[in-house]
Amino acid sequence: MAEEPVIKDLYICRETGKKKGAGTKEEPLKLLWQVIGKIEDNTRLHIAEGRYWAQGKKGIMPKITAHNISIIGGYSQDFSKRNPFEHLTIIGTDGQVEGPPTDSVIRINDDKREPGTVVVDGLCIDRGDYAVYYGEGPPGAGKKIEGYKDCTACGYRQLNRKMSGSSPTVEVMANTSNITVRNCLLINNTWWGLYIKAGGSVLIENNLIFISQGRAIEALGAWGSPKFTIKNNTLVFGNSLKTTEGRAISANPSKTYSYTIENNVIAFNDGGGVTTKFGAGEGMEMNGNLFWFNRRADFNEKAGSGTANADSFEDDLEFDAEDNVHELPKFLAAIGAAGKDWFDRYSQNGFVDMVAGNFNTVDQLMKAREVFGLKEYNLVGYDEPYATYADLPGNRPAWNMSRYPNPMKLGDLIDWKASIIPIIGADGDKGIQPFKE
Repeated sequence: MAEEPVIKDLYICRETGKKKGAGTKEEPLKLLWQVIGKIEDNTRLHIAEGRYWAQGKKGIMPKITAHNISIIGGYSQDFSKRNPFEHLTIIGTDGQVEGPPTDSVIRINDDKREPGTVVVDGLCIDRGDYAVYYGEGPPGAGKKIEGYKDCTACGYRQLNRKMSGSSPTVEVMANTSNITVRNCLLINNTWWGLYIKAGGSVLIENNLIFISQGRAIEALGAWGSPKFTIKNNTLVFGNSLKTTEGRAISANPSKTYSYTIENNVIAFNDGGGVTTKFGAGEGMEMNGNLFWFNRRADFNEKAGSGTANADSFEDDLEFDAEDNVHELPKFLAAIGAAGKDWFDRYSQNGFVDMVAGNFNTVDQLMKAREVFGLKEYNLVGYDEPYATYADLPGNRPAWNMSRYPNPMKLGDLIDWKASIIPIIGADGDKGIQPFKE
């Protein structure tokens, strides 16, 4: 019988650590990117609260090819307490980077055919720090706004898709090792939020993915007989790249790849809420989820044009799909004033027709606007108000994937506690939950 590997624990703290520290609680290391660049098999990283830039303050960590590793954030600076939603471990830039992202922020490839685990737990990543946005001011205003620069992170309008890269924010591939990704806040993702390719068991739990392009989560079996559990995630504002994109969850269930999808909040996605790449959902269970305003249906079979919304799952789907609801999520009210202007821009989107999928409606979008006290549309540069989304002019600005919670001048950074943390626990037992050990 194989011996259990000896795990090496390393502690990192940006504020109190030293570049050549011992890596203990009492004498932590300082530079996360250097530690990750040298990480060896059977290592567990414990990361204190703070902002970790990576080399050159570019917000991209070195690729990891080690086996049996864990990256765990959310500790207090003395490592006496852990709560990733209170002691924020932030990986990003200093707000001064004007170039596009070049790779995944966290990228792990564990290709050993040996038992092991890969854990990513408790990280906060806002890719809006260095994505590329169009515009120097509001469309139609007739003037530039000082502090905003076109095609940089401080552009004022929609995402420049071509310049903003095509790498998932977090990417984990493991041939045999079990994978856990939990308690992560991934915001303003320029491409997919989370990409998993697995041969062992997978747990994706208690994450927030707020704005993504293509998919919020792509979780695929590739080797062996993996079992996926995707629960208590909030997956919102997935944006379309082409007609079948904008999925919240992309899966490939089969006789050998099984999925349990439960208690998630899945809303405002241009594509399907849950989409199978092949087949009708054999090997899948989907229970207790909250869905709202997913353009190509709450469940989408074979990346097609839509299959069913949550209120008809039990009648329309062959697999186990119980206690799912189609209702307005409460996290909108939780972000309140912090998200009002951004949601106003989002709900004007002309990049795609937001109600073209026949599974969501103008009424659903207008109900969401009402949460923020938004009723008729008042577009900058247009003289008259417009009653509903259906009445908006066809040549209006797209505002697609504009930076949340607002465009920021060079050097400005997101206020996590005002704009993001209120989402946690807002939808009762569904979606992302307060931290539990």
